[in-house]
Amino acid sequence: MCLVYFQPQKAKFSLTSELQWANGFVIVYDISDRSSFAFAKALIYRIRESQTSHCKRAVESAVLLIGNKQDLCHVREVGWEEGQKLALDNRCQFCELSAAEQSLEVEMMFIRIIKDILTNFKLKEKRRSSGSKSMAKLINNVFGKRRKSV
Repeated sequence: MCLVYFQPQKAKFSLTSELQWANGFVIVYDISDRSSFAFAKALIYRIRESQTSHCKRAVESAVLLIGNKQDLCHVREVGWEEGQKLALDNRCQFCELSAAEQSLEVEMMFIRIIKDILTNFKLKEKRRSSGSKSMAKLINNVFGKRRKSV
């Protein structure tokens, strides 16, 4: 299981390899900085675009969008509704919190995304095993030994 954590101010690298192997993404933006929200939005679009066009995954990666610095709502530039809409439009989980003041909530968000990743693994395994059985039956029917009755 692999989880990639993005904080827009620090993400100065290519996502190409991460998009192919990551099982989950945590994207954090600052509610008092509109540019960090724009960067988070671009990351989510890139993640979802990559999964629909290139990866052909059976199950989408889990994505958690977090609006941080809720304690600075007096200088808010990004509304809660904007974060919620972005998350809904892109099949992400969403929450707003203050990492400085709500460490328990931060921990709960990571537990939540890990549970989603594990659920996705179970779904993928279930699909893989049934697909493997079907393929095995098909191969056996086509290439299996047939006994001739005497």
